[in-house]
Amino acid sequence: MKSVLLLAGLLVTTAASAFEQLYVDRLMTSGICHHCNLADADLQGQDFSGADMSEALLKRINLSDAKLVGTWFTRSRIHNANFENADLSTALLDYSLLIGANLKGVNFSGAKLNFADLTDADLTGAALENAVIRGVKFCNTTMPDGSINNSGC
Repeated sequence: MKSVLLLAGLLVTTAASAFEQLYVDRLMTSGICHHCNLADADLQGQDFSGADMSEALLKRINLSDAKLVGTWFTRSRIHNANFENADLSTALLDYSLLIGANLKGVNFSGAKLNFADLTDADLTGAALENAVIRGVKFCNTTMPDGSINNSGC
């Protein structure tokens, strides 16, 4: 009985954390994925400029080399995501949790990251010109120049 319950619990946990194709399809056709689950989705190199992914579950999503100009990620959970070399210029990332995210080479020019959490994130080579970073939590964060910022720990 215990093993059946354990197996059922694992299946529910796995299903709850993986992305749902319905949401990927909606994002691809309408650019809207507000409050959706895209955890573990591989969307490398896609163009989602102007899309709304606010309040979404984006854990471990792969958006490397993606074009995300002006995309909304407000209050999204983006733990351990891969945004390497993505264009996030003018994106809205206010209150987003970018914990452990790979943000190497990301273009954040003109983006808004107010009160975002960048704990354990890697910003090596990222462009932050004209980015709004008021109240951002830096803790063990690798900055664009390779230095470690612990100012928010």
